[in-house]
Amino acid sequence: MKNKRVMTILLTALLAIGMCIPVLAKDRDSADNLFEADENVSISSDSFFSGFAAGQTVSVDDSEAKGSVFEAGQEVSISSTVVGESLYIAGNYVNVSSAQVVGNIFAAGNSVKIDEDTESNAVYAAGNEVVFSGETKALYVGGTTVTISGKVDGDAYVEGTKVIITDDAVITGELKIASANDPEVSDKAKMGDYDYDQIKEDEGGAPAVSIGTIIWNKIKSCLFWIVAMGAFGMLLVWLFNGHLENAAQMLKAKPGVMIGTGIITWFCVPIVALLLCISCILAPLAGLLMLAYILLLCAGLAFAGASLIKLFLPKMNPFLSALIGIAALEIIRMIPVLGFLVGCVADMYLLAYVVQRIWSGRLKKAEVENV
Repeated sequence: MKNKRVMTILLTALLAIGMCIPVLAKDRDSADNLFEADENVSISSDSFFSGFAAGQTVSVDDSEAKGSVFEAGQEVSISSTVVGESLYIAGNYVNVSSAQVVGNIFAAGNSVKIDEDTESNAVYAAGNEVVFSGETKALYVGGTTVTISGKVDGDAYVEGTKVIITDDAVITGELKIASANDPEVSDKAKMGDYDYDQIKEDEGGAPAVSIGTIIWNKIKSCLFWIVAMGAFGMLLVWLFNGHLENAAQMLKAKPGVMIGTGIITWFCVPIVALLLCISCILAPLAGLLMLAYILLLCAGLAFAGASLIKLFLPKMNPFLSALIGIAALEIIRMIPVLGFLVGCVADMYLLAYVVQRIWSGRLKKAEVENV
């Protein structure tokens, strides 16, 4: 279902928002935006423009937001609240009750319940168990067990392993259901004809896919990443060919130092960033450190392929040799287990070179200052 990808992006964005809230500082800024982050967050009988809340338990009750509301946590709820724009809510347990949402509701979690007396323009929800009892103009739901007992004054699209349309359900527009099992549709539900698309599954419960299809998909994925990382490698050669050569020579001259530095950096940077998050003052530094770390990991394979090939083909055109090196690593990366190890080693290689360059730069600076 196309909405699953949307909900995955939504959940990731909400969790990212939740992680950033402590860095965003104040409880309320000059634009009347509310920021709350704690183990237990409770916003009650309050009025604000937009609200951002994250924690173990998060609840918004009897409040009014002129803009959007963002909530993320383990147990997340909103009740008897007016939201002037859209509601973005994600967690393990999500409960929306008696909420008046002018915009859309985007909800993702293990258990998602949108109770009666909740009104919105549209609902987009994904989870293991999704129950909709509210009122909306459009409904897009994906989950393992999906229960619809509310009113949809428009179209509804539902995908799930088990789909239940109860007696109280009212759907004025088109209903489309995609499921491996026949949906349970009550005769008392007020709706017209619906379109049921049965998803074929094998005995293990997963969609049946032939070996040929699996191999073809692997080949397509490999070709795509060869082209994508190859293009990125061309850019690295153009901008940083000197560094590619230096990294290869550094590995040849000091293999033990490079290997040790790479392993230590690969393991220690996330731990250091986590420790920095303990302090709100140092949290922005932790965010920058992790951002740099992730960017280097994304470039690791292309850098390693374009650099290490110089040890074997030193006289070849740098652009052609980079393409060969990257293609070789991408092909190896498609092999289970071995591919994962190759990716980790490539990341360690780049991290080791960056750390060694920074360290040697500091040593040279210290020598100049001493002179």
